[in-house]
Amino acid sequence: MLHSPPLSALTHAVACDYGSMRFGVPIMSQQQLSFLSTEPSAFDVNSIDDGVILDHAPGAGSASYVLSTRPVDDWVFGLGFTNWKALIDHALRTSHYELVAHESGAGALRKHGYRYAPIPRLPAMGMRYVQQRLVVMACERLGLLSRHEKMIQTGACFSHKVVFESEACHLTVKHNGVLAKFSIQADQLLFADTAKPTTQDLAEQIQQLLTASSTLSNDSNDLTFGCRAIAAQLVRVAQALR
Repeated sequence: MLHSPPLSALTHAVACDYGSMRFGVPIMSQQQLSFLSTEPSAFDVNSIDDGVILDHAPGAGSASYVLSTRPVDDWVFGLGFTNWKALIDHALRTSHYELVAHESGAGALRKHGYRYAPIPRLPAMGMRYVQQRLVVMACERLGLLSRHEKMIQTGACFSHKVVFESEACHLTVKHNGVLAKFSIQADQLLFADTAKPTTQDLAEQIQQLLTASSTLSNDSNDLTFGCRAIAAQLVRVAQALR
């Protein structure tokens, strides 16, 4: 059954001027809402009874961009009519760091040690975005992956070092005596868009970037194993906050 948004929340959002804030979160202006239908089925609803997640294929672009253009009416935090990026950012600022699986297969976001999830279902790209933000937040707050990190050896001929600065991931790899480096922004890291952490997409991305930016051979088993170790390290860091 579709849930109609609270009239007061929708009226408030439409009446706001551009740049208005509510609970520290930007609310869409009337101009920003002009492309939307006013039908209840035109947007997602975040509520304690699972709400409504429409069956929309994610558009092109980063997870951050896709979520910032996907509207949602929030009935839990009291944000009203906003977008998914703003809603998730608010949840992360209030210490909701744990991704858990919903019975539908989607991911939910809650505080560690709590059963209740104020975001019981995340849309497509939501779980990837949460992990992208968490890895940055963990590095900033816990001092992880700093320049003082040492090279980590994960094979007889492979060692690596990952450094995060200003939301950018800087990777240094030494393989069979060949040194390779590349950098990538956190919002481009291909964390799995699933509640259960997997590393396949991220490991493949890292391996492709390494071989494209150096003379490393892409058919090396040592390199493949090393890139999986790098991806696993990033996933562990994204789970470090409590």
